[in-house]
Amino acid sequence: MFMVKIFDRDNKYKTILVILLISFFLIVTGSVIVSNVEFKEKDEGIVATVLNDGDLVISYNDGNLINISDNKVHKYTVSITNNSYEKLYYSILIDDCNIDVLEVVVKDKDGKIIKETKSIKEKILNLYSIGGGQTARYTIEIKNKKRFSVYGTLKVVNESLTTEMFADLILLNSKVNLPKTRLGSEVALENEGLIESYDNDGKTYYFRGSSDNNYFKLNDMLFRIVRINGDSSVRVVLDGSLSTKYAYNTNVLSEGEVVTNLSLLANASINTQLNNWFNDNLKQYTNYLAKSSYCSDNTFNLINNNIRYSNSYERIYNDEAPDLFCSGVINKSYVGLLSIDEVILAGAAGNVPNTSYYLYNKNIEGNYVTSNAYSINIQNGVTMINIMSNGALGDGILVSDLTNIRPVINIGTNAKIKGKGTIDNPYIIVS
Repeated sequence: MFMVKIFDRDNKYKTILVILLISFFLIVTGSVIVSNVEFKEKDEGIVATVLNDGDLVISYNDGNLINISDNKVHKYTVSITNNSYEKLYYSILIDDCNIDVLEVVVKDKDGKIIKETKSIKEKILNLYSIGGGQTARYTIEIKNKKRFSVYGTLKVVNESLTTEMFADLILLNSKVNLPKTRLGSEVALENEGLIESYDNDGKTYYFRGSSDNNYFKLNDMLFRIVRINGDSSVRVVLDGSLSTKYAYNTNVLSEGEVVTNLSLLANASINTQLNNWFNDNLKQYTNYLAKSSYCSDNTFNLINNNIRYSNSYERIYNDEAPDLFCSGVINKSYVGLLSIDEVILAGAAGNVPNTSYYLYNKNIEGNYVTSNAYSINIQNGVTMINIMSNGALGDGILVSDLTNIRPVINIGTNAKIKGKGTIDNPYIIVS
């Protein structure tokens, strides 16, 4: 009797153990089944896509097809690798979308938000650069607040493959007009657009007035487009001035050298400062830049009260007749200064203040100098035509006086350009 009770008790424990084991097995099996179902539901229809666009390899890790029917946040991770040795430019957009408004947040590889937008008419990221051999990674979060499904295609575009010559792009984005105000005698306060003219090399087009689509950016420096030159290169001026003021010319004349030579840009000490700035900031872009003509006037024919005035003075201050033909000395260089004629055509006139034309910059305190001589005074001091802080023409400054410097460079015809020329989307070199 005692042995039977022990046997029954042992069977009871065995039965409990078997039940526990079966229960554990069922729980584990169920969890695996559920997790697999959830995984399939999450990944159903999503296929990682790898595409090449020139030297860019784009990995759409969550696929590039967008089909959202709920109001949840959907994440798409994208990797962009540059397989070349050159810097390339790319943009990210949502293509073929059935709506124009969609909540989009773009985060970098560290989770930092770099762009938020609700309008997908424009590109989500526009003209971003990537160095040779580098990889950029983004997470793009999309939320649909509509009551119907939203579909489209996430797309990375290699912008360096589809580019325009700078002059062609400017003409495409700007309407060529006749000037609305009299050149040389009236200031241009409004945006008068692009005006056709001629220089020593052929047909030229210059911006006049309060232009808002002549911005150009290079090496994180902002420039303003002055004109398309007659040789189809594009002249731009720094939108601001150098941090240090310099004299136009501190050189001492050699024995027998005429004083008028102090006005020549090629021989002036400021030319050394301009070249130093160029070498420090833009030498790596030489392949995209052009050596262009910079005109200096060392002819002084008008004499009044023993003061000799330059031909530039007579043309601008007396005749009010600016033009882009050089009757003086031409210096070919990568960097130079604005001519007074370019300043007048941009919108200045006489001693009339103008804070509306594009060459005016409130951050430039004091004068900046042009490449044109003003006069030779009674003491045989050479003066240059200057632009005052209010945008008006000055009364000339001695070549030895400190002044603000605005470097001018020219973009060559081999540079391929992207952008619209606006402050938010300036023209840039992409190849």
